[in-house]
Amino acid sequence: MANRDLGRFPRLKTLCNLLLLLLQLVTVAAYWGMVSARPSYMAISQELYPGSARLMNSWLADTLVSMPAMLVVGAIFVVSVAKEFVGLGKGRRIQLNALTLGVLLVVLYMAASPLYVAAA
Repeated sequence: MANRDLGRFPRLKTLCNLLLLLLQLVTVAAYWGMVSARPSYMAISQELYPGSARLMNSWLADTLVSMPAMLVVGAIFVVSVAKEFVGLGKGRRIQLNALTLGVLLVVLYMAASPLYVAAA
């Protein structure tokens, strides 16, 4: 039996849900780009803070721009996509996707802000 939404505007809800999932994918791709550019950031960091082994002399940046952090962000995205097949209503899925997108954007901002503020 298909998961039918008997509420109002089912196509708009579906479009909104897909848009939120697409924005999550773009956010994860941007995060991956930052993690893959870590050697470049490390070279900039060594010029700005020559005595520090941490990225931008910040434990937060060093932790968030690393492969273990990328795996956590990737796992959050995979769980977000997997919940689409659980059978939740469209309204609940939209809410969870918006919350997940918010969390991913906050993590991306927390990872990017020490890099770009220090390098500017």
